[in-house]
Amino acid sequence: MKIEKIEVRDIAKEFGTPVYVYSLEILRRSIDEIKQLAPVTRYAMKANSNVHILKEMLKSGIKIDAVSVFEVQRALRAGFQTDDICFTSDVFFNDDDVKFCLENNIYCNCGTLGMVEEYGKALKEKGSGSPKISIRINPGEGAGHSKKTNTGGPYSKHGIWFQNLEEVKRLAQEYGLTISGVHTHIGSGGDMEHLNRICGKLVEFAKQFEKVETVNFGGGLPYQYDPDQPQEDISGYKSILEERAKLLKEHFGRDIVCEIEPGRRFVAGCGYLIGEVRSLNHTFDEAGKRIDYVLTNVGFCHLLRPMAYGSFHPIWFDGDNLGPEQELIVAGPVCESGDVLTQKDEEPVARKLPLPKSGDCIVIGGAGAYGHVMSSNYNSQPLIPEIVVDGDQCTQTRSRQTLDDILHQETK
Repeated sequence: MKIEKIEVRDIAKEFGTPVYVYSLEILRRSIDEIKQLAPVTRYAMKANSNVHILKEMLKSGIKIDAVSVFEVQRALRAGFQTDDICFTSDVFFNDDDVKFCLENNIYCNCGTLGMVEEYGKALKEKGSGSPKISIRINPGEGAGHSKKTNTGGPYSKHGIWFQNLEEVKRLAQEYGLTISGVHTHIGSGGDMEHLNRICGKLVEFAKQFEKVETVNFGGGLPYQYDPDQPQEDISGYKSILEERAKLLKEHFGRDIVCEIEPGRRFVAGCGYLIGEVRSLNHTFDEAGKRIDYVLTNVGFCHLLRPMAYGSFHPIWFDGDNLGPEQELIVAGPVCESGDVLTQKDEEPVARKLPLPKSGDCIVIGGAGAYGHVMSSNYNSQPLIPEIVVDGDQCTQTRSRQTLDDILHQETK
């Protein structure tokens, strides 16, 4: 098996396992597909903040949606300018955050009334900084591939409730703020029907703010992880956005900038997580049926999505003389029963795969989004390397963490 022109086993041999690998060829195809959809496209960098990924976005004219001041700083270090970045949050993490945004002219997209007020108070006290902000609106409904990724509706913490927009206007007047942008994001992995309806709602919300310059329709573009199924078609989103831009121009008498900010759709498909099969195991259920496990060195400390959301990721084994296909549960080394890579509805489930042996490689696809960025040191496991592949070139962009690295900041 190859990633671009490089054998998986060669990558494993050179860099060890587990290891994340990103294909720049696949990433560039995704960028080309998505940037055709809207006049301004942002990348939701929380999906994957690797510097090489960010630089590919920069080269392609993609702007940034950041959800922490640390992400803002990371984007700046990758070469983005301050006016390329929008900081979206429901709160400033601390007083230093709002101070940093004001001093560096970072455009803030505020997701709560409290955040709007905090920005306004800081602006008044400082006496300098931009009065322009955007507001994130909760439109009253959401969508997502999991309840945990649904970011709209009454049970979502995100965004200013759509019935509270008069209070936004009051705060803006009190603190001399200009609401120059409106935004919504209803969740990760919605469908085009939801996106279409929410776009219509956001246009109506935007009409309530006469100085609006930008309408950001969020991300949430669908992505199909199963390679045996057709990839979700997003080309129709362009006409949806064009129709909304036309309605906005008719209302305001001027062009309003329409933005989108996908994350997962940009990078999910370019990422692979390579590990190693370490052992086979089996049990028997109450009826005497045998249950076979493949135990690998890839755990939820490396890829959290299957355990957190019950997410599907394609799995391949790469080895000589693989056995016949059979029902297998693929799991990791972490000391938790939930450390299972093959799950459905947040429960372990067997998948029909060729039987590997110890020492074979396991390759997990769709690992470019919410993979390494959500990894942890649970069980004192070091963070793993990241590799970028470009044709026949293989570049390490992050070294493997050591135990000394983990312990370095602990008080002795």
